[in-house]
Amino acid sequence: MIKSIIGGFILSFILLLGCTIANVNSETVFFVAFIILVGLAIIISGAAVSGDRMRANLSTESKTDKKWRITNSINLMLAATPVLGVFLLIHYFI
Repeated sequence: MIKSIIGGFILSFILLLGCTIANVNSETVFFVAFIILVGLAIIISGAAVSGDRMRANLSTESKTDKKWRITNSINLMLAATPVLGVFLLIHYFI
């Protein structure tokens, strides 16, 4: 879990450095990166499907698949947290 947060900080630093070098609007880049990370977490977790589909998926998947799905969606959300923090700092203070 800590590795995901550190990965989010590293991603934020790389994005900020790239935006500074390329002279691109960093607010837009951070927002898009946040949306992509959260979207991937939603897709992996299966939260974007209907109840019937979710019930069918849960009954047919193994415990290791379920653990992988939940762990990776949590890790993506944790990696998105620093990106959101930097986005809010840029939006309100810069």
